[in-house]
Amino acid sequence: MLALALIVASQPALAPALLYERTGILRGEYWRLWTGHLVHFGPSHLVWNLLIFALAAVWAERLAPVRTRILLAVAPGVIGLALLALDPALQTYAGLSGVVAAALAFLAFTQLTPPALAGPPVTIPARPSDRWFWRGVLALILLKIAAEFAAEQPLFARFSVSGIRTVPLAHLAGFLVASTVHRARRRPPA
Repeated sequence: MLALALIVASQPALAPALLYERTGILRGEYWRLWTGHLVHFGPSHLVWNLLIFALAAVWAERLAPVRTRILLAVAPGVIGLALLALDPALQTYAGLSGVVAAALAFLAFTQLTPPALAGPPVTIPARPSDRWFWRGVLALILLKIAAEFAAEQPLFARFSVSGIRTVPLAHLAGFLVASTVHRARRRPPA
């Protein structure tokens, strides 16, 4: 996903065909539900998304490779469907931020998982101080989402194109997808 976002950023002519565009999706261009996450509205938007995505996704994959891959395959489409169903005024959307929220939340949930439930590879149980850290990460993700709903602007990235607004619904959907994938982990036999 990281490589694909970099390819799209280096080839701006690809963006119009990949952008989440409501009218295109409603015409049957369903790939836009996934590919819109690969398009970014400027360098700041791209860099913030790729930086956090790379750290969270690589770390999560080391802890729970199969579930991380499932998350990264499913999250873009689910986030796209959530935007389509729940924000009919949203005509265009771009960026990995919803998937970034999913990857970071999934990493935190995974770090908080007791080793017996984590599945292979077995992780070392988090120390109490680490558990507080990861709970804090989850709380900060939710606070950031709430602040973006309230402020109607991004807290970190800046867009190069005027008229673009942040879409905290994508971040919330990503958080919920991460929670769902985390809870669907394989349980050890009784």
